[in-house]
Amino acid sequence: MNVRFLLYICILILFPVMAIAADEQAVETVSGIGQVAENLLEPLGLFSNFIHTACFVLGVSFLFASIIKYIEHRRSPLMVPISTVVFLIIAGAALLLLPLLSVLSDSSVSILSDNNSLQIPLGKA
Repeated sequence: MNVRFLLYICILILFPVMAIAADEQAVETVSGIGQVAENLLEPLGLFSNFIHTACFVLGVSFLFASIIKYIEHRRSPLMVPISTVVFLIIAGAALLLLPLLSVLSDSSVSILSDNNSLQIPLGKA
């Protein structure tokens, strides 16, 4: 048999076994459905923070690109249409306001650093 094929088979067999062995301790610490839900929501909070940061970075990048494109449009209006500049401004503003909408609606998942627990705000109390 091909050596590369055997290597792929070993990787496909060994990695799941190592992952199961590493997760055995995590499985033993789960004490109920609430703990399972909390363990599932923690990556969701991290993903939410990542999306907020990515939206901010992309929004600022789009706004910067719109300034650059506007300067190019001023030099040669036929090369860069003004619609490109307008689109970049609207997309940049939308990406900057997207994380703000989730903060204003109070429906985002946040991770508390005090006691390492998750808090899901359901509305204004």
